Amino acid sequence: MGLTRDVAEWVAGASIDDAGDRVVEAARSAIIDTVAVILAGAGEPVTRIVAETVAEDGASGVADRLGARLRTSMEGAAFINGVSGHALDYDDVNRSVIGHPSVAVFPAALAAAQGVRASGRRLAEAYTAGVEVMTKLGRAMGSAHYRTGWHATSTLGALGAAAAAGKIFRLEPGALQHALAIAASTAAGSRQNFGTMTKPFHPGHAARCGVLAARLAQKGMTGDTAILEAPLGYFAMFSYGEARIDGVGASLGRPYDVVSPGMNVKRYPCCYATHRAADAVLDLVREHELRAPEVESAEVRVPPGGLAAVTRDRPRTGLEGKFSLPYVVAAAMLDGRLTLETFTDDMVRRPEAQALLERVRPVEDPAIPVEFNAIEEGYVVVRVRRRGGTVLERKVDYPRGAPQNPLSRGELHDKFRDCARGVLPREQSERALALLGAIEQLAHLDDLVEALIPA
Repeated sequence: MGLTRDVAEWVAGASIDDAGDRVVEAARSAIIDTVAVILAGAGEPVTRIVAETVAEDGASGVADRLGARLRTSMEGAAFINGVSGHALDYDDVNRSVIGHPSVAVFPAALAAAQGVRASGRRLAEAYTAGVEVMTKLGRAMGSAHYRTGWHATSTLGALGAAAAAGKIFRLEPGALQHALAIAASTAAGSRQNFGTMTKPFHPGHAARCGVLAARLAQKGMTGDTAILEAPLGYFAMFSYGEARIDGVGASLGRPYDVVSPGMNVKRYPCCYATHRAADAVLDLVREHELRAPEVESAEVRVPPGGLAAVTRDRPRTGLEGKFSLPYVVAAAMLDGRLTLETFTDDMVRRPEAQALLERVRPVEDPAIPVEFNAIEEGYVVVRVRRRGGTVLERKVDYPRGAPQNPLSRGELHDKFRDCARGVLPREQSERALALLGAIEQLAHLDDLVEALIPA
């Protein structure tokens, strides 16, 4: 049989009707959050560049860009929406994959669903199945994949997107194996591009490739049907000997990753590796009336490997600021909040922020326990020394928005409204939110998609 066959058979047979109410509710919440960040990123330069490029191709219109009026191919829509959803680094993450599952999988599932006029329930089912494949394979991968420089959002995202699109197209297990094989040959994405426009390109690329792989397989294109486990296959190339694939097939849906460990919803629009430190600083600011001019120095202690994603210690742009632990700490101290406006070029370059971030020292502490995912395991400690010698300290195990410290439904809906306000009128935003809140009951997606596109 083999892992590739196991995965394909599970995807073909997976039913959201059998998954339980908790899975449906978790999928619904994750979709709301993902659509929110797609809308928020609709006006970003990288989204505009990609959308203009796709529009130049003049593809037959079957699927839509969210947040702006452009009808294009399934691949084109998946590409644009994937880029838009990651443009602000505000989308969810997952412990199993060391990356962002929804932003690669949902745009592929949505585009495919529009292409065949699928129901909202089929869309939620395909999204859940794609995320499950991506995360369970991510858990099997091992951490060397990420440490070496691969961006798992893209490399694993292509497989999750192919599974989701294949589910929408109702591919049989044999065709799904071929779709996974085709997608595996598109897997790419370097972490060296963090802090540039190419990082949000990654999930868009994965979503587009997943849809294309499923369409090609549907038409009869073949690939190696043991692509995941073969000697020269996916895990052999990407895991550097760390992969542990035994039992992966049996683990699918037992439980679903959208429920356990669950999806981490971002409270702040920056790299998730900064969020525990951000929470610690914001707590100190509120509780001790900490002000930036009184700060002599700040030390941020993270687990071993916890600085791998935050590569821009001295940022000069808004994009670089999202991947700068010193800047996030400095901005939290200066402003007492972290918002979309925090990560503009002007805010990052302001002299007071540049001066303060020089006094922030990130440290990887070998005493903090971590097994696989340094961004989420262990804890983070922020220690601030005030001028005069007083030391303030705060430890954070789970950031706001983590499954162990979740946002309330009201907070999630407020995030959606905040993300949508620059794109949609208030009444249209509320209509879209209501439709998303009942997505599994929608007979088709026409009204929902129309509500997500400005007039």
